[in-house]
This record gives sequence, C-alpha cells and structure tokens, in this order.
Amino acid sequence: MGSSSPNIKSFYKGQEIFKEGQESSVAYMIKKGAVNIYKVQNNEKIILARLGEGEIFGEMGIISKGTRSANAEAAEYCDLVILTDQIILKLLDQCPRTVQYMTRLLVKRLHRTGEMISAKGHRSNFTSICNILDLAYRTHISMDREQARKERNHDLGLDYTKLCKTIRSIILVSQNEIDAVISKLKSLKIIDAIDLRTGKAFPDRFIQISDPDNFLEVANNLFKELQQTAYTPTSELQIVDIYEISEMLDSDPKIIYKKIAQEDFPETMFMFDRNKVSDWASEKEPDYFSKVKKKKKSIEELEDIEDIVYVDNATLKEVFNRLGYHKLGVLMSIAEDDARKKILANLAKKIAKIVQDEVRDNVDETEAEDVLTELYEMVREIKGGDKK
Repeated sequence: MGSSSPNIKSFYKGQEIFKEGQESSVAYMIKKGAVNIYKVQNNEKIILARLGEGEIFGEMGIISKGTRSANAEAAEYCDLVILTDQIILKLLDQCPRTVQYMTRLLVKRLHRTGEMISAKGHRSNFTSICNILDLAYRTHISMDREQARKERNHDLGLDYTKLCKTIRSIILVSQNEIDAVISKLKSLKIIDAIDLRTGKAFPDRFIQISDPDNFLEVANNLFKELQQTAYTPTSELQIVDIYEISEMLDSDPKIIYKKIAQEDFPETMFMFDRNKVSDWASEKEPDYFSKVKKKKKSIEELEDIEDIVYVDNATLKEVFNRLGYHKLGVLMSIAEDDARKKILANLAKKIAKIVQDEVRDNVDETEAEDVLTELYEMVREIKGGDKK
C-alpha cells in the first residue's frame, strides 16, 4: 500500500482495505478507482456494492461506534481520501439534534438487522428491507426544515438509489430482490414511487410511504400472507430472455418484440439489470433515448399494416387504385396514426373523404387479414416487375 499524501492512501486491485469485525477508526472517500464492499457467508464471497469515485464508505461503524459490518477491497487500483472519526462526527454534529439521534438509531438498528440476516439467511429479506425502509423514511421526514431545504428534491421522498445502497450495505441482498419488494409494496399502494425525469437515461426515483404510522404492521401482515404462498423476494424474479418467453408462449421472438412495442405486455413484467443497462446507455448519444428510428424493411418482410410506411408512394398509389374504397376503409380501420397518414397522403382529397367514411370500430379479423395479404401481394408484384 502506497500513499501520495498524509490523508490519501493507495490500494492495488484485490488489496484488502478493512475486514468485517475490525474496529472502525476511519472512513474513506474514493478519489480514484473503485471499491467492492462484500460479505462472506458459507465460504461464498457476496458482493454487496461496487463503489466509484466520490462515494464514501466505512462511515457507519464510526457513527454507531461499532465494528466494521462488512469487508472492503480495491476492485481496481484506487486512491482513497481518509476521513477520520473526528471529521465524520463533526459533520454529523452540524445536523439538527433530531437528525443526529435518528441517524445513530438507524445505524444501530441496521447493524442488528444485519446480524439477524447473517444468522437466519435470506428468508426474512422482505421484512428486513421493510424495516430499513421504515427507519430511513422516518429519519427523512423528521429532518429539520432548514436542513431539508438543502437536500435536493427532499419533498419528493427518499432517494431510491441511496436507499438501495444503504440496504445492500447492511444485508445480503441483491438489487433485484430490493426491486421486487418495492414493486410488490407499490402494486398494493403501500408505498408510492415517484419518477423524476432529468434528461438522463433513467429517471431519478423517490419513495414515499403512504401511511408511515402503520407501515410496519401492514408490511408484516403482508409478509405472513405471502409466506402462505411460498413467497420469497426472488420468487417473482425467475428471469427468462425473449427467446424463452416466445417458446413458453408458443410464439416467435419477433412477435413478442412487436407486442412489447405496442404496449401489449404490462410494464410490471420488465426487469433490467441496472448496472448493465447503465453501462450500455452511457455509450449512447445524448438524444438516443428521446426518439425512435424505424428500421427499414425489405419487401419480403412486410406483414403488418404499420409496415405500409416502408412502401414508396408511387407503388401505394397504384395499389390503392386497384383495391377500391371498401378495402381501403378496412385498412384505415386497423391502422394506427403513422399508417393512416401514409394511406391518406396517397389518396386524392375526395377519395380520402370517402375512405374515411368507410372506417369502422369493429372489423372482421379474417377480412382484415385477407385485405392486408392482398395489399402486400400487389406491392410485391409491382416491385418485382420493377426489377425485371
């Protein structure tokens, strides 16, 4: 271990920073590099969090005047700024008395929660997450007004990213398990999740407890009900990819993608690996997520009415002259906005008005499929003739 200045220490990849159970005399802020926080259970190393530049770790032991609750090692070469107990406690003492008390109480209870989890394993993760959420939220709403004004978006609720970091630093739980518990509580309106869009790839999320006074009682009763159905936080997270879904539903991946695009699948079915998606999104252009570029289709790939936007106007005008008003009305009836605009753009105004009068809410599916098939057969016939 090297040091470039009295208050900075350097660690090489894989080098131990501190061990669980050691006395807590200093905390650290990452100036450069990354650090893994982990626990060892049943001879298995479980990564609780990977921290990056600017993040602080090791402060909980100082606040609670206890020992280290987890292990820390350099995930890569890193420079760490040493924060002494005097610095941490001085910062804490600058907070109002209520916040000081609640913070210390929160940390002590979280340590006890962590000890219980180590002894009992993952079965009580649901109630443990709820207990941590309850304590964190009580601390949040008890904050002095003046202090609350200094905290960004305090009125929106608990910062979800910070809450997850706290939970993972105390109990052996994955981000997916936390997301599953929060999703369950949200679906039952026990909590509310507010998403604030800031121009980033993902919105900032904030959590509010609907009824703080009765939250734990409601959560414990819910857990008892869930136990009767063999619920675990991961029981709702049997992850499958798009190909497994299509096989399970006796479908095709392309059809599943289209149904997702048409919002036929409930949003509660989608779970993403936060870190992987963040890494992927960080490589995209700033406006990548503000618009959708349609991929051009070949003549052979045309099948849905929405695919009509990929056909050139001259071909469509010739096809529309052959189809007749009634069949054009059928196509307009099953078309969405873009496809409708494409159809109307290739009709004379008088004919467009007649065709719009043919639009109806209920269309026979068999008739619609027949008309759609006829449409694209004509398109392929015309385009095929162009190639000769």
